[in-house]
Amino acid sequence: MSDLPKVLLLGDSIRMSYQPLVAQFLEGRATVVGPADNCQYSLYTLSSMGRWIGELGKPDIVHWNNGIHDAGHNPYRSPVQMPVEMYRDNIALILKQLRAFTPRVIWATSTPVHPDRPFVDTGWSWRNEEIDQYNTAARVLMETNEVPMNDLHTLVWDNIEIYLAEDQLHLSETGKVACAQAVVDAISAHGLER
Repeated sequence: MSDLPKVLLLGDSIRMSYQPLVAQFLEGRATVVGPADNCQYSLYTLSSMGRWIGELGKPDIVHWNNGIHDAGHNPYRSPVQMPVEMYRDNIALILKQLRAFTPRVIWATSTPVHPDRPFVDTGWSWRNEEIDQYNTAARVLMETNEVPMNDLHTLVWDNIEIYLAEDQLHLSETGKVACAQAVVDAISAHGLER
């Protein structure tokens, strides 16, 4: 059994794409774990937390995001878009659960979509102004609860042409490296011994 601190990464496919790099960058300093499944929207994360902690063990540090699935429009679910108030309430409950395991929780903002990505009614679609609204709701909650934040949204937005993949939603290989390094920096600054 490792005596290294356990870092739990929570989030959607963006998290899943950078997690192997975070584990590589923190090799010898931390054990990096995360759910095998996509954490999806906030209610799914909330309802799955007990199962994931049971599978992965109690974390020492958590780096976490929910938002893209909540802010997105999906014609195959009801409601098509999760209301921002429900989102805020769910992440407040998730934060309470996480803090029962560790005081060291870091919040990551949701990354943008490319401004040229078309909004369609027949499949998953996003509007950046709505992603911004969900990020703002989360930011207020996290600031109120003194949770450190990792602004992945600004990182990607400022480099959007090279950090997003061809689908204009997920991270490119360059974006994965940049976000992984930002996650490592946030974890190092907020609880992991250098």
